[in-house]
Amino acid sequence: MLQGLQFHFSCFLLIKLLTLHRQTIKKGKVMEVKNIINLIILDASGSMESIYNQALSGVNETIQTIRMGQKDHPNMKQILTLASFNSGKEYLKVKYSATPIDEVKEITKEDYVACGCTALYDAMGEMISELKRKVTLEDRVLVTVITDGYENASVHWSGPQIKSLVEELRHEGWTFTYIGANQDVEEVAGSMGIRNSMAFEETEEGAKRMIVRDSQSRSRFYEKLHLYGFAKSLVEDEDYFDDDKK
Repeated sequence: MLQGLQFHFSCFLLIKLLTLHRQTIKKGKVMEVKNIINLIILDASGSMESIYNQALSGVNETIQTIRMGQKDHPNMKQILTLASFNSGKEYLKVKYSATPIDEVKEITKEDYVACGCTALYDAMGEMISELKRKVTLEDRVLVTVITDGYENASVHWSGPQIKSLVEELRHEGWTFTYIGANQDVEEVAGSMGIRNSMAFEETEEGAKRMIVRDSQSRSRFYEKLHLYGFAKSLVEDEDYFDDDKK
């Protein structure tokens, strides 16, 4: 009888230990912090003057959305790299480089000056390559490209080179989005290997609608990572801007 009691006690103790172990593992997963790297590449060519105020306020609204994403999901550390581009010798202006969102301030008119042409490929190639050297496979990267016109001034990178780079990183879990005006955005994005695109009208109202939709899509992206985890898929979802697929 004594042996029976010892056996039952041993079983009881083993079950308790296993339960505590599972709880510890579960708690560890919940508390584990993952990095979300937000890369924003913003057109600062002269043609952006027509929606300058909306572009400026839109970037600041995006910063607020990223900041809110970290507040809503403390286990996801939000990091921002932000650059604007035009053309010429100093075509690229990097405002933030892999900066924690808590250290990011809203940009001003001094930070964003619209002039020149559109060296889109050079800006994408430079910024994406730089970020590639900094991230790990544990990080999730969201790249957002915003422009109101076609590439017309790059000297270092070509379209095929950008497409090869984008497709390589898509298969490592990076998500790319392309937001454009005055063009066939699906065709242009596709030529660069980008599957998620959104068109907007280059008007005050059109820019405002674009900003709202992008903020909503970004928030859904964060929520999806929170619900399903960073390892849901190595290849990005192709419904980033689709309001009906959540």
